[in-house]
Amino acid sequence: MSGFTAEDVRDLSHESPPLPEWVREVAGQPTALASAQFSAAPTMTRAAFEAGVGDAYRSVFRQLEAQPAVRPVRFWAFIPHIHQELGGGLDRYKAFNTARYGAFAAHFGAAAFLDGAIPTASAVGIAGDRFQLHCLASAEASVPIENPRQVSAYHYSQRFGPLPPCFSRATLLAAGSDRPRLLVGGTASIVGEDSTHDDNFASQAAETLLNLASLVASAEGRPTPTPGSDLRPLLAKYDEIRIYCPRPDARSHIVGLVREHFAAGCRVELVRATLCRAELLIEIEGLARPARAHPAS
Repeated sequence: MSGFTAEDVRDLSHESPPLPEWVREVAGQPTALASAQFSAAPTMTRAAFEAGVGDAYRSVFRQLEAQPAVRPVRFWAFIPHIHQELGGGLDRYKAFNTARYGAFAAHFGAAAFLDGAIPTASAVGIAGDRFQLHCLASAEASVPIENPRQVSAYHYSQRFGPLPPCFSRATLLAAGSDRPRLLVGGTASIVGEDSTHDDNFASQAAETLLNLASLVASAEGRPTPTPGSDLRPLLAKYDEIRIYCPRPDARSHIVGLVREHFAAGCRVELVRATLCRAELLIEIEGLARPARAHPAS
């Protein structure tokens, strides 16, 4: 058990969350940042919102063309009123996925959806009216990492919208070097493609931790951990985590979770946010330092 206290968990705005602290610290060679945004998202029609999202992605890609670090490796999207119904059985998140799919198909090509050569991402719902998109790009070669416990998001069935979410579960930078970095996207209580442990915060948190540990194991070429495994050696590889949670009364549970499972030096941020599926109660992303990586194929 680590020496975390409640004060070690930093609370952030749920209307305009900043990028995780570590992102600002690594920006610069061989990485770069690009951002785009637009206002009045909650008043837009589905067509106008999808057009705005597509424009935001194209703006980010244009910004990166002028940088040595042109390879997008990690996206963050903050979506106002993420579950607002827009007609045709689609909420704002599913409309976002449709626009993102189109932007990625144009930029990366159709083959990217076959081999998973697309960036890692998080997308959460926030208060306010401003859609925000941020991208971390790198000049280093990157390797997409998937979780054997989960269906790759870009292969989800149409139960989750006409076009699937487009992201890799994690991205490994500097694979094969002595200091690889694993950029882990939004990770929740999902097995296969299904949400699990409906309305049970503790069980969702445990499933989320197992998925986080599985991504480190996958990056290191180790066997996938199973329920009941001691996850602490794998979770100790995380230097940074950000926890998204829609419940303001869950803070004490989150502090206990962090204290029990993560190393004392891990930096922790907490953002109140609505998650991409209404039934999900916790989502965690982060930066891990796996052992010299030999990713599982």
